[in-house]
Amino acid sequence: MPVLTLAEAVPRLRTAHAEGRLIPFLGAGFSAPLGLPLWSELMGWMGTSLGYEPALFELHGLSSQLAGFFALEHDGGLPWFIARMRERFHDEVADERRRRSLQHQALARCGFRTIYTTNFERHIEGALTDAGKRAVTLARLADFMRPVDPSACQVIKFHGDLEFPETVVLTEAHYFDRFRLEAAPDQRLRSDMLGNVFLFLGYSFSDVNIRYIWYRMNQMRRERQPQQQAVAPEFRCYWATFGAGLVQPRLLEDWHIDVIALDPSDKTRSVAQLLGALQPGDPR
Repeated sequence: MPVLTLAEAVPRLRTAHAEGRLIPFLGAGFSAPLGLPLWSELMGWMGTSLGYEPALFELHGLSSQLAGFFALEHDGGLPWFIARMRERFHDEVADERRRRSLQHQALARCGFRTIYTTNFERHIEGALTDAGKRAVTLARLADFMRPVDPSACQVIKFHGDLEFPETVVLTEAHYFDRFRLEAAPDQRLRSDMLGNVFLFLGYSFSDVNIRYIWYRMNQMRRERQPQQQAVAPEFRCYWATFGAGLVQPRLLEDWHIDVIALDPSDKTRSVAQLLGALQPGDPR
């Protein structure tokens, strides 16, 4: 399967969106224009808090391992660190989102009923609120069990929410626990996979955690259909990226995910154009 251009992908995405079956699944790259710290910077914060030079601290393990070490060694543990993250991720950049984040604004205009994200912050919900729309955050088991306003967009925090430290997935142990895909967000994902199309934005192919989710999604879909029967074109998923290369599209083809090539020269505007093309009245 060749890599799709934006022009080639838009008709397929529009059809799924018009049918109410398109669900965005957003990663850290989606909020990168806000200047939020990436994993390396977070690990630097942890190292500094423990009295280590950030660059040296990062040499001692993977990010999830370093987070686990921090949880064991720091007096305040992860709750202390998550409180610092909440200050930096929310209060300091909310105005930046309102002024400059074209892709958050475009997302809010699309009218999605469900949005998944592995991001911890609440800028997706904030963008929806800025646009005069209702948003409901689902992160804890209790959130999934209570009735939800049908007029609200459900924002499913797949790796937790900073407002509820116990839900945040940071350490290696956290990720291993989630590999079972049995938590409340995982159960909801199983259900949403049955008849919907996912659009992954803001992820790197080197992100082993999201790759595992893709792999398990494909496994579960195969289990629900007759052997050797291909996934119908209208149920394929999509991954938007700024540089697919040779290997990634072929591997994702085996998982029934089509790759969409976006313009790397202006990443924020390119994502906004993709989302904008889904809105009624857009000429593309």
